[in-house]
Amino acid sequence: MHPSVAPPGMIEHATERRFAGDWLGAFEAAYVTVDPTDLHRHYGPRFAKAVEAELRHVIPDLLRWHLPRRPDTGVLVPDMCYPLTALPDDYVLVARTPSAQQPQRITLGVEALGRLPRTDLGPLLPRAPRSDSRTDLRFFELRDRWDARHTGELLTRCGGPGFLASRPLLLDESGRHAEAWAAAGFDLRVLLFDDRWGRDRTDPAAWSDPSRRARAVDQSLAWLRPAFAFLPEATRRVADATGLVRIDLRGRRLVLEAGGPRAWLLNGTPAARAELEEFGVELARVPSMPLALARRPPELTALLRGELGPGDLHPVTFETLFPGLPGPHPHPPVRLPTDIRVRCGTATHTIQMRDGRIVIPHSEEEIRRERALIALGGKRTGCLAALDGWRDGRIRMPRAMRRLRDEAMLLAQHGDVWALRAAVESGMDRHARDARGQTLRDRLAWTGASI
Repeated sequence: MHPSVAPPGMIEHATERRFAGDWLGAFEAAYVTVDPTDLHRHYGPRFAKAVEAELRHVIPDLLRWHLPRRPDTGVLVPDMCYPLTALPDDYVLVARTPSAQQPQRITLGVEALGRLPRTDLGPLLPRAPRSDSRTDLRFFELRDRWDARHTGELLTRCGGPGFLASRPLLLDESGRHAEAWAAAGFDLRVLLFDDRWGRDRTDPAAWSDPSRRARAVDQSLAWLRPAFAFLPEATRRVADATGLVRIDLRGRRLVLEAGGPRAWLLNGTPAARAELEEFGVELARVPSMPLALARRPPELTALLRGELGPGDLHPVTFETLFPGLPGPHPHPPVRLPTDIRVRCGTATHTIQMRDGRIVIPHSEEEIRRERALIALGGKRTGCLAALDGWRDGRIRMPRAMRRLRDEAMLLAQHGDVWALRAAVESGMDRHARDARGQTLRDRLAWTGASI
């Protein structure tokens, strides 16, 4: 995750305001927009009061931390709608992300249920909107991602205290997936090699070779990465009168007994007669469990694989998963380089950012000569292109300088005023201008802060 997604200064300020009872101040600190006056004006005081009661439990910086993003830049997936919770009178509280290239401000608002796509997800989400390309239900299902009343549920989904040493989890992570289901207490019945369900997408050799069969079962289970300890609770939430829940995998299907140990692994191809014989109902009529409920939290996988340490987690997540441990210690702001090496003719020169100026290793006489050549039609390159292009986005700078400017502009888009102030204090010229003519000050105006 890009370090400016939720800078430590933002989290600290938002947390301070939230603990002081200033929920609106916490929202503004986390760059989340909500307008109570608009709620009163459009929906009346009774409804607005109900919405505000929910908003007081939102941890805005935690919501920002967990919203899906582009992996390279950390920019929010644009134009998305994330339903959060049901409200009176068939309304839903939703979080919306900005359009592409826009400042990373999240908007919380109210939508009538009838205006959102709908589906039946069983008792868990009665009359809930459904996921489509622009509507994502994961935060409706997983309130530990944003609701202060439910943050403790994350530890349950991870497996409880000592979760990093959980045997089912370690077996699953090592590729021994069938053993992991057994260690978690599930009685897994494998129907992949039952002719009633067909042979599509099954290794032909696995029908007669036990070792190939075991490998085929593990491969079928590998994609899910289940939250073993949480599955019984999740099935009880989702199941209907059939007492069953299905999880659709890639070409496979898992069927789970609600709250019980029995599970079935079968081919994903519909087989109505076999389904009636085995389950007494066609599986199309069995509720499907959202993958967000079935899967282990992504930070758990990252912790297991060493991709994250406990100190890399959001403070609320850290306190939930590692209660009693000191920390996490705030990370320092992102540091932008002040010495940049570029190609200049046949040499490699170091350009320096000092006291808000760009310093290049050329004399005034050399610079005047280069400008004269440019006036006669010559090409601006190397150090001079870096000097002039920093404040004029129409001039193509050397690649390293373009990367530096793009990173500074990205920090402004994220609202990381702390990193930008640190960069200016280290000597960076604050008057960078991009190809669209926008300056860092323009890009940062939405935060109300200055550098």
